[in-house]
Amino acid sequence: RKSQLALCQFKGLAPSINGEKAKKAVSKTRPVQVLLMLIQHGANGLNLLEAQHVILLEPLLNPSAEAQAISRIHRVGQDKSTFIHRFIVKKTIEDSIYKMNRGRAVCSTIKRKSKNFKDELALTLKDVESLFPVATPDQPPEEDDKDHGDSLRSLPPSVAAGLAAEMRAINGAT
Repeated sequence: RKSQLALCQFKGLAPSINGEKAKKAVSKTRPVQVLLMLIQHGANGLNLLEAQHVILLEPLLNPSAEAQAISRIHRVGQDKSTFIHRFIVKKTIEDSIYKMNRGRAVCSTIKRKSKNFKDELALTLKDVESLFPVATPDQPPEEDDKDHGDSLRSLPPSVAAGLAAEMRAINGAT
């Protein structure tokens, strides 16, 4: 390669290779400048002491897994500045997930400081529906619709069926 860019993909290690052997094998060959990895792997027990940049291409519904993956580069022993870069496309489901996670983080922080703090469900039906906003010609997109029947039509059939069943269970329980 003319650019001298070392590229490594992390897909998980084979059971026969332990982490130290893999780390030594990679460091002996050449320095890794770019490491491509699924965020699920980055959130599970991997420490990257020499990484400086994390580039997130998609938000997760579980913000704690995302935070844990980010914290893999900001560890004891890291002596360089670290940077987090997020790519979010406006007016997409990514944007909706990102905004929902930020709003839930703020609410969670406020509630934990109160005396009546209770854990809530991780993802509610209202949260899922907010990810798929549907605007009709006579209704602005920001307006909250009390009748959710039309909003399910734009979803894949399996998702719509699951949400409809959950709505029936909630309405039947109240």
